[in-house]
Amino acid sequence: MANIKSENKNTFENTTFIVCDVETTGMSAVHNRITEIALIKVRDEEIIDTYTTLVNPGQHIPYGITQLTGISNEDVFDKPSFSEISDKVLEFINDKNAEEVIFTGHNVNFDFSFLSESFRRLDKPIYINYKTLCTCKLARRQLKHLKSKSLGNVAEHLGIKIKKKHRAYDDTLATAKILTHFIRELQEEYELETPEDVLRFQNSKIFSGENRPLALKRVNINLKDIPKDPGVYYMRSSSNEIIYIGKAKCLKDRVSTYFRHNDNLSFKIKKLLTSVRKLEFEITDSELSALILESRMIKKYKPRFNTAIKRFRFHPFLKFDVQNEFPKLETVYEIENDGAYYYGPFASRGTVRHIYKDIYNNFKIRKCEDRTIKASKEKPNCMYFDIGKCEAPCNLTIQSTEYREEVNKVHRFIIDETKNSAMGALKSLMDESAENEDFEKAALLRDRISDIQKVMSYRKVITSAINNKKIIIKCDNENKRELFFIQNGKLMKTITLNRDNDFDQRPVTEELSGLIELLYFSLNKFVKHKYTQEELDEIKVISNWLALNRDRNSALELSDEYKIEDLIKFCLR
Repeated sequence: MANIKSENKNTFENTTFIVCDVETTGMSAVHNRITEIALIKVRDEEIIDTYTTLVNPGQHIPYGITQLTGISNEDVFDKPSFSEISDKVLEFINDKNAEEVIFTGHNVNFDFSFLSESFRRLDKPIYINYKTLCTCKLARRQLKHLKSKSLGNVAEHLGIKIKKKHRAYDDTLATAKILTHFIRELQEEYELETPEDVLRFQNSKIFSGENRPLALKRVNINLKDIPKDPGVYYMRSSSNEIIYIGKAKCLKDRVSTYFRHNDNLSFKIKKLLTSVRKLEFEITDSELSALILESRMIKKYKPRFNTAIKRFRFHPFLKFDVQNEFPKLETVYEIENDGAYYYGPFASRGTVRHIYKDIYNNFKIRKCEDRTIKASKEKPNCMYFDIGKCEAPCNLTIQSTEYREEVNKVHRFIIDETKNSAMGALKSLMDESAENEDFEKAALLRDRISDIQKVMSYRKVITSAINNKKIIIKCDNENKRELFFIQNGKLMKTITLNRDNDFDQRPVTEELSGLIELLYFSLNKFVKHKYTQEELDEIKVISNWLALNRDRNSALELSDEYKIEDLIKFCLR
């Protein structure tokens, strides 16, 4: 029997989600059979493996099913039966590299029941027993205002395209992307720290407003009175101490999640709620403003529960410490005012690992643990030199000028789009996969290329060139638009426009013209300076927000060819 550990000590990094979709001859797992199966392995927000095949069901495929899925009796005539692929399927699901495996699908009980029955019907029956996660259940809790929670509707709402609906691989790929989106949101918005938290969350009761729970009675608020605007909320104790600060895209939805009358909240959240006696909130004009305000207020008040409960999960950067004589490349989650190059943030840790691995294998940049090295001819060669992975700057086998040439090669490898760059190498692999008709691998590589393209379009946000960075961000929220003006990496000004009235009014255009002239033309010789920790925090918050939202909102990186009229047009269009 395939079994799963029940301990709640697993993390998202060591848990594998097996995302599955099956096409079948009908709705009954007992009487009908699988005609197509697709499995995608997701770990740490990265798709790491796929398996898909048509299956001969050994029974007639009804005309209506063929009309729905496009799979005919002729398509599966010469395809393997489930018994012929069962070993491959079981091997794929039983991920030996994971501490825990969670079987996932959209309406997961349907897919899992067909798979279970198929294994049970084998000559030597296999009884599988996995924890299951349903993205449809998550959608009911995360997207309460979305009328239909069908796979197609949820995917369309999240901007996820499904090429061939009701075909196993395309539906599975969409489900995997939906899963990744929800896990990110649950970590960042709901403080869920483990896969076990997510499993509990999917079965949590959806708040109805009836039978007010004790925690809600203690704070003495009516959830109906909380606005649906973005903002920051403050939880206070009986002594009026601010014990927790959080941000929300929708204050009403976010605050409501704390007061479900069930036992599905995490231990840390339950402990927080026992201490809360008062709740206040501050409305902002956009989610980005809420993030920035939250960061400032946490630094100011240092609430004790903010250190206990994991908040915004920052995304990884590649860091090149070029201020050192012999720089080293590493993956980091924090930025410092240290003159290093920071490339990122990347939405996927898998993308960072891939780039780092390519650099590790193809460039002779030092791999030793020392942050800085004191070169000396007396030092012996290490194993990296012996296997040809490093030129040993530690014992002056290579001089600093020559080492800098290798550093520049790595820099170009990361940021360029040529054939010999990180993006070019991935494009070559994608083209090769497409030629070999390995379209699943090609699709995964396309997503990784997209991640790099997003980062590189804003690559100077957090690099040594930060002092030259000029950018405008616009965030739309119902009838408002908030504009963020960044000069030399620093957030200089935010203004809010009423989308119904302000856009065509001359005073608004004149105000924007004056502000843009001041920030981006009169201050072109803006004095470079050492950043305060608060400014660095703001840079990090804005950059991470861009990593997740730049497809949905707009940001413009300014260059010398732009005129004031161009920037006004961008702000108002």
